[in-house]
Amino acid sequence: MLRAGWILCAALWAAAPGDPGHRAEGHLVILHTNDVHGQAQPRPATWLGGDSPPLVGGLPRLAAAVRAVHEEVGEENVLLVDGGDWSSGTPEGLLEEGAVFVTAMAAVGYDAMCVGNHELDHGVASFKRMAAEAKAPAVLANVREESGERVDWAPPYRVFDRGGVKVAVVGLVTQSTPSITHSDTKEVVFTDPAEELAKVREELGDEVDLVIPATHLGVGTDRAMARAHPDLTFIAGGHSHTYLREGVQEGDVLIGQVGSKASNLGRLDLWIDLETREVTRREYRVTSLMEEPGEGARVERVDELCAALIEATEANMSEVVGELAAPLTRSRSSVESSGAGNLIADAFRAHFDADCAFQNRGGIRCDLPKGPVTRRDLFELLPFGNHPVLLELEGVHLEGTLRQAVEGTAHTGLEVSGLTLEVSSGDSPKLLGVLVGDERLDPARVYRVVTNNFIAEGGDNYLMLGEAKSVTHDQILLRTLLERSFAGDPLTPPTDNRYRVR
Repeated sequence: MLRAGWILCAALWAAAPGDPGHRAEGHLVILHTNDVHGQAQPRPATWLGGDSPPLVGGLPRLAAAVRAVHEEVGEENVLLVDGGDWSSGTPEGLLEEGAVFVTAMAAVGYDAMCVGNHELDHGVASFKRMAAEAKAPAVLANVREESGERVDWAPPYRVFDRGGVKVAVVGLVTQSTPSITHSDTKEVVFTDPAEELAKVREELGDEVDLVIPATHLGVGTDRAMARAHPDLTFIAGGHSHTYLREGVQEGDVLIGQVGSKASNLGRLDLWIDLETREVTRREYRVTSLMEEPGEGARVERVDELCAALIEATEANMSEVVGELAAPLTRSRSSVESSGAGNLIADAFRAHFDADCAFQNRGGIRCDLPKGPVTRRDLFELLPFGNHPVLLELEGVHLEGTLRQAVEGTAHTGLEVSGLTLEVSSGDSPKLLGVLVGDERLDPARVYRVVTNNFIAEGGDNYLMLGEAKSVTHDQILLRTLLERSFAGDPLTPPTDNRYRVR
């Protein structure tokens, strides 16, 4: 394997001085993205502030940026990889359960695409059909059948001859996938990514010069994997939507992740002594896709596919359905309600005239500014195809579920309606008490509780909801239900804190 210590100085690494003119030198450029989430068009860079923020990203801009690198260094020297979560997140990304968008994404020129947890939102059979139709170069190593054999959804790795060296790209997905996506993923085993990478490297042996994990694990797990494999050169990460402008070092291993929504393109340049197979120079940078490409720079096939996607959704999605009198934001604290969460949970409770309701924070995916609200805005707020579910749940199991949310044993916390959660202060809050309406929660009483079908089926590890005495599904989409809240005068989000810290 290629080995050399990384010395970070801004975004540039350099090896000890030498005379590369006496030996042939290869130049490998690794481009990477992650968590594209169906972004077929640019979106406002609202984090930059202002009334009219500039547009950033989108698949057409990404394709043009990749094409420019191909023209700069030659396609034979470029490797383009993605860290997972390809299509879920926009109306365009959900057409035909992702197949149309992923076809456009593959047309950008990806060499290897890690399977993310959201690739499995519609189930394993749907993923296999979508990946085949779109000709997506998927990679996935750490999922096995109960028999111990790797699943046949995708090869564990793909091997390429680029920049004068042989490179293997290995796909590794988070072990939390069964608790955050379709229930049929519980029928297979998601193995430890560091251990699975060790098995892959043993299988590859001396066949390759360089192993690049393309991961959907999050930066924390990538760091742990780097500690387990300290001789890796680079990890192209995903899942946590982290923007690492200069990458992050874990020992000698560089970890890259570039946010989400095709807003940025990561680039690692490696210059390699082709005799010793050692890296002689390295440089890493991230380019924000803030500029609209010129006519000659565009990739026609990607433009055409994305234009067709947008045409298929725009008439319905661009319709204004209401107005916000104040911004609709998410919570940044585990013990603080948000306007977005309160509004969604209140809509659930009112729909079923229930005692209480809750929504998982991980299912609320964006903030919305003050002003007109379109159906696309509500889609981006609640992009998953979930519907409300009424449960008849004993108080003991309701309390246990809320304890999971507060004390961090579930995947994400909860936004609530009809409930006041009394919690302790500090870095590790504890649930001290629960009010349902104005009364103390009674462990023996059966409550009418509303949530979404993902949570009701044990998603995000809320397994106590499986103890419900009865379950009533309403197939209306959550975002359609929420749309009804915007009828009439401009809506002011309910910003009261339903967590009482003491």
